[in-house]
Amino acid sequence: MKIALLGASGMLGSKIADVFRARGHELDCPPHAEADLEHPHTLERFFNSHAFDALVNCAAFTQVDACEEPAKFSMSLNVNGTAVGWLAKLCKKSNRILVHYSTDYVFDGRKEEPYVETDPTDPVNTYGRTKLQGEKLVLAENPFFYLVRSSWVYGPKGRNFVDTVVGLFKTRARLEVVDDQVGGPTYTGDLALFTGELLEKKAAPGTYHFAGSGYVSWYGFAKEIQKQTGLTRCEIVGVPSERVFRPAERPANSRFDLSKAAQAVGRAPRPWSEALKDYLEHELAASRV
Repeated sequence: MKIALLGASGMLGSKIADVFRARGHELDCPPHAEADLEHPHTLERFFNSHAFDALVNCAAFTQVDACEEPAKFSMSLNVNGTAVGWLAKLCKKSNRILVHYSTDYVFDGRKEEPYVETDPTDPVNTYGRTKLQGEKLVLAENPFFYLVRSSWVYGPKGRNFVDTVVGLFKTRARLEVVDDQVGGPTYTGDLALFTGELLEKKAAPGTYHFAGSGYVSWYGFAKEIQKQTGLTRCEIVGVPSERVFRPAERPANSRFDLSKAAQAVGRAPRPWSEALKDYLEHELAASRV
């Protein structure tokens, strides 16, 4: 299959590129200037001048706290919202598949059970609202689409929780980590593989939740990272989210029900701790060289 990939240099996009090439897909990864989400005319020109079967959109404005800044709002809404509508419109018009990624932040986190794909959305921060706008525009255009929501994403070639705490373990004697927010960490390698399988198995279009199986708090996640790396000199202390100031509020519950994803590809996502082990042993050191 020939895939057009936007955001190929980012944390998720770079892993999508690696995994898809390894699985035999042909990739077209346009530079930013050729397919700029802030300039719809470049998108239309790209669609008209390139041949591909599906478009995978990994481009996004993912700086959650920065989205709360008035100066950054327009960019985040354009990239995460308005431009996604253009991609959906162009995919529908040209009869191409659209793959787009969203987030657990479209939910308010107040549900006591894991979220299913059909649960009502109610973002508690600006980032979540811009991503939800993108979702709504995809649904309004209704091309053949896969809209994949993920949570707590980490991987090489990008800022993420795993890399950050590993660095802090080496320099801090004590580290406070939020213990009242729970979710499922998602390794980009697993998310990329799941995406490829959706396309290859020609799964039913629609919205899917994907993360590592099992749930953990940020504090528990940090403790597992420490255990697997052996960097035990740093004391990790669990604290309530009120103790850690961040401009953007985060949902307390980011747990996903993964049954629809498992049914679509014929297997459940692997445990988040197993994926973490894979990343720490095979990719973290290499990504820092």
